Amino acid sequence: MQRLTIASLSLLLLLSISCEQSRDSEEVSFIILQMNDVYEIAPLEGGKVGGMARVATLRKQLLAENPNVITTLSGDFVSPSLIGTLRYDNEKIAGRHMVEVMNALGVDYVVPGNHEYDIKENELLKRIEESEFKWTTTNVLHTVNGQSVPWTQDGQPFPDHIIHSINGVDIAFFGSTLPFNQAGYVSYTDKYESVKATYEKVKEDAEIFIGITHLAEEMDDSLATYFVPEFDLILGGHDHSNMKFNFGDVLMTKADANAKTVYVHRVSYNKSTKKVQIKSELININDGIEEDADVKAVVDKWVNISNQSMATMGYTPESLVMTTTDTLDGRESSIRYKPTNYPIMTAESFLFVALSADLAIFNSGSIRLDDQLTGTITEYDILRSFPFGGGIALVDLKGDVVQRILETGTVTNVGIGGYLQLANAEKKSDGWYIKGAKLSNSKTYKLALPDFVMGGGEANLGFIADYQSQSQAPDTFNGIKNDVRDIVMAFMRSK
Repeated sequence: MQRLTIASLSLLLLLSISCEQSRDSEEVSFIILQMNDVYEIAPLEGGKVGGMARVATLRKQLLAENPNVITTLSGDFVSPSLIGTLRYDNEKIAGRHMVEVMNALGVDYVVPGNHEYDIKENELLKRIEESEFKWTTTNVLHTVNGQSVPWTQDGQPFPDHIIHSINGVDIAFFGSTLPFNQAGYVSYTDKYESVKATYEKVKEDAEIFIGITHLAEEMDDSLATYFVPEFDLILGGHDHSNMKFNFGDVLMTKADANAKTVYVHRVSYNKSTKKVQIKSELININDGIEEDADVKAVVDKWVNISNQSMATMGYTPESLVMTTTDTLDGRESSIRYKPTNYPIMTAESFLFVALSADLAIFNSGSIRLDDQLTGTITEYDILRSFPFGGGIALVDLKGDVVQRILETGTVTNVGIGGYLQLANAEKKSDGWYIKGAKLSNSKTYKLALPDFVMGGGEANLGFIADYQSQSQAPDTFNGIKNDVRDIVMAFMRSK
C-alpha cells in the first residue's frame, strides 16, 4: 500500500478547506422572526404566556445563532388595546406604547393591519414617525384632501417592496392589507393585483420573494395560488390562531395573536442551484423564557402608566375575576358572524343584574379584545375587552318590535359590529322564542341592552332610538355600577 507523503496530505487538506469554503460561499442563510396581531406588551393569563420582553430574549438567542435575523410584524399593533385608550402626556396613548416597545425589541419590517386605522389620522401619523422600523405596503394609500397619495415615513413614501441584502443575496418583501377598515383618511388598491404588479416590476432584482400580509387565510391562499405563485414564503396576519399551509409551492404561516407564539424561519439559499430551503418552527412564548431586561423596562414603564390610570377609574388590573378551563372567544372573526360564548356571557350578565328583564341583546362590536381568554381572567382582561365601557338600559317593547330587533341584529348585521348576541332569546324553525315561550307580537317584553344600542348608534338598528324616551338606565344595580365592565366582572365572580 502506497503511503501518502506530507505534501500529499497537505494538498488533500487544502482541497478539503477549499471545497468547504466554496460550499460556504455558495450558501447564504438567515432567520426570520415572525409576529402578527400584537396588542399586548406584557405577559397574559397570569403571566404564563406572551410578553414582548420574552420575544426580545428569543431574538437575542437567534442573533447568537446567526447574525442575520430579520424581525417582522404582519399588521395590527397600534390598535386595539386598552392601554391605547388611556391618556398620557395630555393625549391619548393610541399605540405609542406599542411602537416604543417594538423599537426596543428590534423589529425591522411591518405591514399595516386593518386596526391601524382605528385611531385618528394625526395619532397614526405620530406613530409612523416614532417608528424605527420600516413600514411597507403595496395597496394602502393615504387620503388627503380627497386625493389618494402614498403614506410617508421620514419624508419618504412607504416603499411598495423592501430589498434586504445578505452576502450578495437579495430578499424582496411585499406588503398587502385587506380593505376592512374604511376610515375616511385611508384608501386601498386591489390587495392581489398590487402585489402582482410590484412583483413583476422587481422580479429580476431579487433571489428570494416573501410576502408580509395582513389578509384572511383564504386571501393568502388566493394570493399565492393565482397571483404570485413565485413567492417562497408568506408571513401572514389577521387570523389570530397559528397555522401553517402550503399553497402550491408557497409556504404560508401565521402565529397566535399577542405573541403567545411566534414563528421562526431558518432560510438558506444556494447560489449555484438557486434553491431556497425553509425550516419553520412555531415557538411558544411562555414563562419558560426569561424576559429581556431592557425591553422589560420599557414594558414596565407603560404597564405602570396604565395601572395608575386604571386605579383612578376604580379598578385593580391584576385582581382575579374568574378561573376557567374554557376558552372565551372574543375574536372579531367569530363574534361578528355567529353566536359565541364570550359575548353571549356578556348578554347573560345583563340579566344577572337586571332581574326584571325578559331578554338581553349585546352588540358584538363592543368587544374590542379580538383575542381569546382562558385560564386566569383578571380585571385587566375585562377592561381590555371593553375599553370604552358604557352602561345598559331597560325598555319595554311590544313583541313585533323585539322581533324586528332580533331579525335585524342576527341576519342583516352578520359580519359587522351590530351583530347581536342574545340571552333568553332563540330562533327555532317556527319562529322566535323568549324565555322558552314563543314570541307574541302583542305581548310586552322588557329588554336589556347597551346604552349605545338604545340610542340608535348601531348599524341598521337606529330605529331603536324611537323608544329611548321610555327606557331607563339606573346608575347601579344592587350596588353594581351600571357599566358593562363592572356588570361582567360581577357576573363572572358569581360563577
